[in-house]
Amino acid sequence: MHEDAFRREVDTSRLIVRPTQAYFLLARPTQNADKLPSSIGESDVFFSEEQALDALDLHFAWCAADAGGYNQLVTSAQWYLQTAMVGPRITPSLGEVYLACADAQSGEPWAAAGGFLTEGELIHWSAFVHAVRSRIPLTLGETLQLAYRGDADVHFHQLWFAPMKSVRVYPKKIVVED
Repeated sequence: MHEDAFRREVDTSRLIVRPTQAYFLLARPTQNADKLPSSIGESDVFFSEEQALDALDLHFAWCAADAGGYNQLVTSAQWYLQTAMVGPRITPSLGEVYLACADAQSGEPWAAAGGFLTEGELIHWSAFVHAVRSRIPLTLGETLQLAYRGDADVHFHQLWFAPMKSVRVYPKKIVVED
């Protein structure tokens, strides 16, 4: 893939141009999980664990506001603090499963995100991958597809997302008195 942030309309001040740890708050629905997106929360990306944890309760409140209150869907969601390495030429550390996309110029498939343990794990990381995507200065196709380490037709040397860990967190309700 070719580094080219200027062909797209991208805020270059927000681009991640070197490997960096990033954090994401995943609000995973446990009800209607087949009909809802993998995260019902906000798609903010944080660059420190403290910053992400400070935003947890506020994200929970935004989630509730978006869903019409602290209903069963919101209160039963499982929240996770996810950590990943993000940036150009990341080395994956976990598994054999990847997300690949076609290079916008050549059409060749490139592994973009990966080192996932299983295909099912992708569901829990996809919201984070999509949230980070706009911050990567590479020409990426829109459609992501599955790839596996060793696929002969996929290029693996410019990975930009590798999962590190996911830890369950517990937000608290923000109540504003009238």
